[in-house]
Amino acid sequence: MVADKTPYERILAVFEDKGSDKVPWNIRHEFWYHYNYAKNTLPIEYRGMSLLDICLRWGASWRCYSGYFTDSFVKVSYTGDIEINTIVREDGKVVTMFKTPKGTLRQVNQKDDIGITSRIIEYPVKSLDDLKPLEYILENAKVEFDGEIYVKMERELGGQGLLSYFFPRSPYQKLILEYMGLERTMSYLLRYKREIEDFMKVAKAYNDKFYEVMVHTPIKIFNLGENIDVRMTPPKIFEKYCLPYYRERADYLHRSGKYVHIHVDGYAKPLLPLLKESGLDGIEALTVKPVGDMTLEDIKGYIGEDMVILDGIPYIFFIPEAINLEKFDEFVMKIISMFRNNLVLGISDELPPPSDETRVKRVSEIIDRFCRR
Repeated sequence: MVADKTPYERILAVFEDKGSDKVPWNIRHEFWYHYNYAKNTLPIEYRGMSLLDICLRWGASWRCYSGYFTDSFVKVSYTGDIEINTIVREDGKVVTMFKTPKGTLRQVNQKDDIGITSRIIEYPVKSLDDLKPLEYILENAKVEFDGEIYVKMERELGGQGLLSYFFPRSPYQKLILEYMGLERTMSYLLRYKREIEDFMKVAKAYNDKFYEVMVHTPIKIFNLGENIDVRMTPPKIFEKYCLPYYRERADYLHRSGKYVHIHVDGYAKPLLPLLKESGLDGIEALTVKPVGDMTLEDIKGYIGEDMVILDGIPYIFFIPEAINLEKFDEFVMKIISMFRNNLVLGISDELPPPSDETRVKRVSEIIDRFCRR
């Protein structure tokens, strides 16, 4: 093994099933940084430092996604007669109106108390008729890759992490998380199955545009872009609406020498056998008890070494009140020992704002000791 590989080279080696001289320690800490910065609780030693420099201080590497507290190298614009207007109200509500020749949609997001994240409190699709303007928007979308922004971000990262991209969610996930909400989606699938499934085809064609563009970029490792939880995506739904979609996407990307993993950060133990059949290369953010519904033994039993495991350390373990240092160290050693050959170690799924960030450095030290054995 070459001892002076970059963190990116180590991550790629894991996906290529070539092994690595050192378990990659690859984290997402953007929200931790920006939350504490906004709250004026960012430790003094990190003020003025870049996100990458903080990673390097901790002995970690950065899993940097386009558009997530960063510039975006994927641009979406619209042809046709589409007008999008957004108003930010004093109460933190963000009202967006989408006007099209097929009708108008209204979406409302609620910002958090510091204005860096938001959640949808009024979905744009409230009736079957609302699918018509949404279809018009999706059909008239244009996707472009901004190579200059990508090169700039890649140069700044300098191999000290993974520069990647979240694809748009699958049609079913889009419906429950972005367009209609879970309750209306499930109700409409029962009452208007044909209409909803026809819309899913339009949503898939929209997603096709991103794959057709991104497959020709220098990016080697992609994120499928889901947010899977078995309580919203039960096995039968998963088998019908998700699994075929994943297999098709994985096959398409593999033909161009790309790798792709999926984001699963909720309860998901019943889905592990199905995920193994997805054709995907890895799973990001699987979360063990007490946060999720599985154990490391469950993951080992169902997945083994057949897929790359990204992350694995529950975010709550970085909160001192949740677990002491002795048990923290034991867990880190255990996951490294169990998944040495197919592990990109990280936090499931992000470093939380109220955490002991020195534990990030502690993981790096444990990895160094392990790899010297």
